[in-house]
Amino acid sequence: MKFVHITDTHLGYHQYGLEERARDFFDVFEEAVEFAIGKKVDFVIHSGDFFHTSRPSNAVLLEGINLVNRLKEANIPVFIIPGNHDRGSRVKDVSPLHILKNFGAKLIEQDTIEYDGIYISGLKYLSKFALKKIGSIKPVLEKFLEKGHNAYFHILMLHQEFSPYFPNGLYLSKEVPEGFSYIGIGHFHENVEPFKYGEGWVVYPGSTEFTAYSQNEDKKTKGFYFIEKNNEIKIQFIPLQRRRPYITVEFEENSIEDIIKTIKNEIEIKKSINKKAPVIILKGYIQDYTLKDIASKLAKEGIYPDKENVLYINFVLKRKEEAKKQKDIFSISVKELDIETELKKLLEDEDTFNKVYELISTAKTMESIDDFKTFLKENEDKLDI
Repeated sequence: MKFVHITDTHLGYHQYGLEERARDFFDVFEEAVEFAIGKKVDFVIHSGDFFHTSRPSNAVLLEGINLVNRLKEANIPVFIIPGNHDRGSRVKDVSPLHILKNFGAKLIEQDTIEYDGIYISGLKYLSKFALKKIGSIKPVLEKFLEKGHNAYFHILMLHQEFSPYFPNGLYLSKEVPEGFSYIGIGHFHENVEPFKYGEGWVVYPGSTEFTAYSQNEDKKTKGFYFIEKNNEIKIQFIPLQRRRPYITVEFEENSIEDIIKTIKNEIEIKKSINKKAPVIILKGYIQDYTLKDIASKLAKEGIYPDKENVLYINFVLKRKEEAKKQKDIFSISVKELDIETELKKLLEDEDTFNKVYELISTAKTMESIDDFKTFLKENEDKLDI
């Protein structure tokens, strides 16, 4: 038995508003599909956030369909669970993943299915509000185990916040019963070294591209897992070669000349490995300079978004005084404000409280304010309070 485990492909995400970044998400997914076909795997599993939004454009849908079709033509089924980004609204719409079902994808929202002697279970993403209502996902997962109790190999797919990777996340030991052969988890974008869980394994591939840049993710690189099972199981991480390179630099005003040299050298190194123009991220603090001053200095040295040598420059720079002020405000809010308690005081009606609390919980799972704005546009019913 051979299969590929991929997750959080976020097809259709135009990061920084760039078409090139949207193309990047397809490029790396296509690389994984080509790998699966080349290895003649038995199937592919995808543990959530196939699309970046529950309302992808027609062009994005078509690209997603084409990728699924390529696997179908190679007689490789793909099993998918909905993540928080592509789960859809139960009131006005369904997940776009239902469209992929017509082109060979096997959508699992809360079920266990048998495939060629192997059992595959999946549970779609559940919001904190939904989890609060049901109390625990353990009874659901125990039913999956009962259904596949004679399984030669039993796969479980999840897309949830688990501790310690998410603050206040679920505890794996409390929520997931032992007995599964392979537990493939999405939602956390950083690749985690697979670890034993009972007689099985827990595997986090991480996202295939950056939705929000993280140095930890960059150090561990981006990729997916290739699993082979004969007498024993072999779990191999496959780094993606087509991902967009990033150059992140700690910025200091008094060493800007050295920083420029570093960036120039890094551009040459990155482009020699990957033909794609890198994204540059400048992180740090400014005092005397403005962003315009810094951009002008970089441009004079030929460092600007020309899409040949540099795709985009992301300035993550704060004035020292503002940074200190924000830190002080944040420390006060953490110590003195319990959101749930304060909301209950403010909103006496329980139904209203539940709706508002779910919105806040959903916002905390989003990568950016733009993602949350998109979510609200696509789920207007949630504003009917």
